[in-house]
Amino acid sequence: MSETLFNIILYSFIFIFGIIIGSFLNVCILRIPLKETIVSKRSHCMSCGHQLAWYDLFPLFSYLFLRGKCRYCKAKISKQYPIVEFINGAMAVLCFAFSGFLADKLANINIYIKVGVDPATNLDIVVKDWFASVYDIEAVILTCILCSVLIVISVIDWRTFEIPLSANIVILVLGLIKLVSYWYQDCRYYKFYCDAVGKNPGFFELLYARGRFLELVIGFFVVSVPLAIIYYASKGKAMGGGDVKLMAVAGLFLGWKLAIVALIVGCLYGSVIHIIRMKVSGEGKQLAMGPYLSAGIVTALWFGNNIVQWYGSFF
Repeated sequence: MSETLFNIILYSFIFIFGIIIGSFLNVCILRIPLKETIVSKRSHCMSCGHQLAWYDLFPLFSYLFLRGKCRYCKAKISKQYPIVEFINGAMAVLCFAFSGFLADKLANINIYIKVGVDPATNLDIVVKDWFASVYDIEAVILTCILCSVLIVISVIDWRTFEIPLSANIVILVLGLIKLVSYWYQDCRYYKFYCDAVGKNPGFFELLYARGRFLELVIGFFVVSVPLAIIYYASKGKAMGGGDVKLMAVAGLFLGWKLAIVALIVGCLYGSVIHIIRMKVSGEGKQLAMGPYLSAGIVTALWFGNNIVQWYGSFF
């Protein structure tokens, strides 16, 4: 099988899996604000209440086959369903694409990793480690889950001006998983380096070996603390509490540099788009920041490192 054909099949599978998850996101978007369970209750028509059969629940395709109407009462089905499903599928594809996840990466799973420079010879110390690909897969899966949660946050906040605490808790868990993973990876690679140069590292030296652990921890506070000050100083008028929590847990996942990028870009999105909406459709001054901050977080995930490097080139 050619690499091109393999990549087409791979990304088709990723897209299909993404729209399936998107179908579950629609359940979350509808039920979380109503305080309903998202697990045990069967899917049903929001107009007539009829429980939906399995053949009514094919993501994207059921909507097209039924021409956007309920099979039982013929009421119109919200366009939110196919839109959310498609966006989640597309974002899953983009997450894998931006991570460089292609056929050749699977074919060459043993990757050479530079773990440091030998001070005696000034030569690079390189190890061959198949686990590096496992770390890459873990990272892209965590990113996909984060993007899915951000879709839920965006739609719910757009409708209700409230970011559900449960969604922020999910992102917090993702950030903690990434924190532990980074700590393990950094300890492991630094230990390889120490073994190569005959060094016996202490605990804290392993903890701060490559700096990524500390970068994520700082990321939790670097944006959320100033936003929290604004929130309490304005008594919630300038910034919502859910927005503060969102940027805290997202900062833990992104690290401090990308957290700053996410905030700046999200505020730019919000300012420009909402001003346009005020002029065009007469929207009021109040806006839901969740969708714009989420867009900023996704931008930081995909392009943040390039933005940081571009900004650093001026100094």
